[in-house]
Amino acid sequence: MVPTLRRVAEGNLLRDAETLGVDLKLTLSVYNFWFWFDGSKAVLFLDDQRECVALVWVDGRYEVYCVEENLVDEALRRLVHVLGLREDATEFFQLASRDPLLNAFAEKFRGWRLRASSLWWALVVGICQQNASFRQGWSMLENLVLRYGRRVALGSVEVLAPPTPRDVVEKPGILIDARVGYRAKTIEAVARALVEGSLDPRSLGSRSFEEIENELKRFRGIGSYTARLATALAFRRYDLPPIDRWVRAIASRVYGVEERLVEAEWRKRWGRWSALAVIALTIALDAAPLRKALERIERRALLPDPSAIPSPTTLWMWRRP
Repeated sequence: MVPTLRRVAEGNLLRDAETLGVDLKLTLSVYNFWFWFDGSKAVLFLDDQRECVALVWVDGRYEVYCVEENLVDEALRRLVHVLGLREDATEFFQLASRDPLLNAFAEKFRGWRLRASSLWWALVVGICQQNASFRQGWSMLENLVLRYGRRVALGSVEVLAPPTPRDVVEKPGILIDARVGYRAKTIEAVARALVEGSLDPRSLGSRSFEEIENELKRFRGIGSYTARLATALAFRRYDLPPIDRWVRAIASRVYGVEERLVEAEWRKRWGRWSALAVIALTIALDAAPLRKALERIERRALLPDPSAIPSPTTLWMWRRP
């Protein structure tokens, strides 16, 4: 049965809220799927435990739908968090403007903010990116959404929704159908911990970076890369960079340090924005395979290529046959 949500709030974010220069087109489109962004509006899932969903247009209009009207205040707070409307990224873009990798990005993407998600979906994203190319990882995520096929009705319109932890616990076999491979066991373990309450996103978000990372790493199949990426996506906390082989090789080449020293160098340069800088780099270079990324750096091609489909900026245009 498809749950029907009621419209509980509407307005215009660019008129009603201080947005600190946020560009909604960039924020809504980057790293998004065709079924959640159509070029003019996006579907945002604000709470995967108590159904709350927002429609947000690039011109600032929004509508919030919830299963209960008394959730509206929390839903609106969550909408501001998801879009980073109160996040002052001035320092990040100042640092980026002086950086050999992200100076062009800083000029063209100054209004971009990371679009946050629930801890559950942040972990699923991180797990699917393990040992995978951009196309492979995001194909797995698309498969998960399509194979579970969960829908919610926003008034008279139905939209696809990501599977909840309970969906996964009740139907773990679909993970295999979605072709996530060995990652299925980790995704199921995280889902079960969230359902049973042994993993509590609300309390976890207020702890130190190291405590969050250690708590997430207790799951077999989650290392520092996934834990740090999930921390950035869920909590907008960027101190610890998710360094993988791709970032390590690029930073070693451009910053002129040995690969074993890359993380220390990265944190020295980016400070409390370290994770955001990693994500920005994947956008700037279209998350291209390492060899192509290094070739682009040599050519100083440090902005997304609009003809590269799929890439972080064009994923929403890509629909597999």
